[in-house]
Amino acid sequence: MAGGAATVDSVVSATFPVENGELIVGGMPLTKLAARVGRTPFYVYDRRLLDARMRELRQALPDAVEIHYAVKANPMPALVGYMACLADGLDVASGGEMAVALDAGANPQCISFAGPGKSVDELRQAVAAGISDSQNSRLLLAHRMRPSTRVTVCSM
Repeated sequence: MAGGAATVDSVVSATFPVENGELIVGGMPLTKLAARVGRTPFYVYDRRLLDARMRELRQALPDAVEIHYAVKANPMPALVGYMACLADGLDVASGGEMAVALDAGANPQCISFAGPGKSVDELRQAVAAGISDSQNSRLLLAHRMRPSTRVTVCSM
C-alpha cells in the first residue's frame, strides 16, 4: 500500500501544485473550492489541463482525425459543454446522453448518435434534433415503425 500511495502522491503533485500544504486546482486552493461548492465530496476539473490534454492529443494525431468526446465517459453538463467546444464532436449512445449534449449547447450537427438498441423514441428524438447521423436514424425509425420494411445502410 505504501508504494501505491507514493505513486498516487507523485502523480497528483506532478499534475496539481501544492502550496502551504494544500492542493491547488485551477489556481484555487481545494479548501476554498469546497467552501464555494458548499459540500463535499464534489468534482472539480481544471480547464487548463483539459485544454493541454486536447492539444497533446491533436499534436499526436494526423490533422484528418476528428476527436469526439464520449459523453458516457462523464455526462456532467458543465464538462460536456466545455468538451463540446474543445472536441470536434460528441458521441452519445442514449436519449439521456443526447439530452445532456443538447442541453449543454452542443451543435446537433456535431453529435453522433451511435450504438445498438435505440428505441423508437430515441430515434425520433435524434431525427427531430437534427443529429448528424439522423439519416441512419430515419432509416432505423422507418424499419422499427414497419418491421416488414427492408432497410440497407451503406457507409462511405
